[in-house]
Amino acid sequence: MDGMRMAGVAVLFAAFVAGGCATSRGIEYEHVELARTDQEIPAAELLDVGIVLFDPGLPEGEPDPKSLVFPEVRRAESRFMPYHLKGTLEASGYWGSVWVLPEKSDSVDVLVWGRIDRSDGLEAKVRVGAWDATGREWLNKTYEARFPEKAYSKYRDQTQDPYQTLYNEIANDLLEARRRLPAKDLQAVRDVAELRFAAELAPTAFDGYLAQDRKGQYRVARLPAADDPMLARMRAVREREYAVVDTINEYYAGLYFDLDKPYEDWRRVSREETLKYQDLQRSAMIRYLLGGAAILASVMYEGSGGDNSAITMVGVMGGIEGIKAGLGKSAEAGIAREGIAEQGKSLSAEAEPLVVEVEGQTRRLTGTAEEKFKEWRQLLKEIYEKETGLPPPPGPVAAPAASG
Repeated sequence: MDGMRMAGVAVLFAAFVAGGCATSRGIEYEHVELARTDQEIPAAELLDVGIVLFDPGLPEGEPDPKSLVFPEVRRAESRFMPYHLKGTLEASGYWGSVWVLPEKSDSVDVLVWGRIDRSDGLEAKVRVGAWDATGREWLNKTYEARFPEKAYSKYRDQTQDPYQTLYNEIANDLLEARRRLPAKDLQAVRDVAELRFAAELAPTAFDGYLAQDRKGQYRVARLPAADDPMLARMRAVREREYAVVDTINEYYAGLYFDLDKPYEDWRRVSREETLKYQDLQRSAMIRYLLGGAAILASVMYEGSGGDNSAITMVGVMGGIEGIKAGLGKSAEAGIAREGIAEQGKSLSAEAEPLVVEVEGQTRRLTGTAEEKFKEWRQLLKEIYEKETGLPPPPGPVAAPAASG
């Protein structure tokens, strides 16, 4: 009798653990509305924003074959997400020019950086930081969301991305940080951004205009005269920098619109496959546990003096069948994972590098776009030096790094 009681306890334990492993497919979803201005913002308070291409968050070395992270998709997302965030900020009406940048730049008032920690259509997790030109931190936060099936409905507002609530939350937090600064501080940010660009462009000509405190934050030590010819030329070169960035953004826009439909399709299918994969993995674990419990119960029964070999045999065979069923579910989970991988490959085929024409030269906006952007910026320096007659700085000049 003790053996049967112990067997019952084993089975109940397995059922309890299996029940604890089960999770509801019900998904809570709280949509965040984008804060939009209903009045014109004074030009002096409109800050320009640069959004650096996101870090795809890929682990170093060879990817884990059991992972649901697909490098091709992540690299596409690292370009898609910043461009969609750009559109979200522009739609709010609270900002000046908003650009996607291949790398950090001192020519913008606010710099935004992001890292994709998770994105599979079902869940997204993105780390976002933002700093203004003075080095003041605006934002350093992880955004997470879980998306229901209705986020992909064809009846929804098609101008809204399935991840829109995530972008809206980031935009609203940036706006809240901006609102905390008085008008004089906003103007100081604009002045510092201009002088940091000038100091990178011509360190000798603009030495002494900026100062840094112990925290590395910048402040204006003095302003150049309004009629300073060096200042006028610097602003002309800065406008050329903006023209280069505008050109780059035209091609990021092309990539964005080319990816829009296949990326949404991938996320929708990936979401369902991810749910299926999780359910199959959970089902496999339940079968493993119940099969193991059945075998354990049979052994305990016989070990405690049970003399009915038929009960033992039925228990062992039933346990083996349970484990075999678990193996079958694991195999199905593997097939589901392969389905996600195939969707990732089809998306990466839509994300081929773009060949662009800039000033008569062909450039490829791929992983080397950052190097090409540096070349263009070096060209701007050379133009400025020729126009002003200033000698080039001795050796390479490192751009002042944004804080954070």
